[in-house]
Amino acid sequence: MFAVIRIARLDSRRSVATAARSRHDGAMASEDGSADTGREDRAGKALSVLARPEALTGRVAGLIRQAILSGELAPGERLSVPELARRLGVSRTPARESLLLLEREGLVVPRSSAGMAVIAGGREEILDLLDIREGLEIMTARRAAERIDAAGVARLEAILADHRAVLEEGDLARHVELDAAFHAAIREAAGNDRLARQLGQIELQLRVLNGRLSRAEGWSGRAVLRDHAAIAGAIVARDADAAERHMRAHIGRTRAFHLRSLATT
Repeated sequence: MFAVIRIARLDSRRSVATAARSRHDGAMASEDGSADTGREDRAGKALSVLARPEALTGRVAGLIRQAILSGELAPGERLSVPELARRLGVSRTPARESLLLLEREGLVVPRSSAGMAVIAGGREEILDLLDIREGLEIMTARRAAERIDAAGVARLEAILADHRAVLEEGDLARHVELDAAFHAAIREAAGNDRLARQLGQIELQLRVLNGRLSRAEGWSGRAVLRDHAAIAGAIVARDADAAERHMRAHIGRTRAFHLRSLATT
């Protein structure tokens, strides 16, 4: 089910081994009186962070989230807490809490019978999300043009440079990642955390509901990059009107690709 399960279990075994070595080393140091108290304190703090339940829950949620976004867990697929716990090598508590976290992100939903399932939806659900996304993206572009700082400019320029290189290599998966990173950088530059969270969740939901988008006929990574360059140029120039105009055109083209993809299914 998950290609990453073995990694999770391996990391778990490594953590146990590391903890065992730390206990052994601590005992030896105590015997000969040569322990570095400051170093032990720092190690103890690091281990306590790793041992926190919320840290494990976040890690488990990350593995499940990636499986959903990659398509390993398909839209509508049932998610069983006992099965997830068994496959990920964790107890049921972090498995259950990770699903609750993903429910808040809109990636999983409660089933009418019992348990959870990956979100699923058709044309109407996707169109509703696109309507919301359009308004929020345009607002975010304006705010970014008004508030961006030097670090934000550097971030946008670095993403565009990486995107150009990736398109030369023909790496579709990386193209999708950089597309998302570009929009995330604009949200960060806008400086509105609540707006950023809402948009981030909508983008993830669209990726799950219409993962066929990147394969739709006419979908062009270079067209996306041209749009991004125009949006970034307006934001860097602090031209809010131009940023809004270019973002509106970009989201309109993205919407058309979504509709084209839906029409082929």
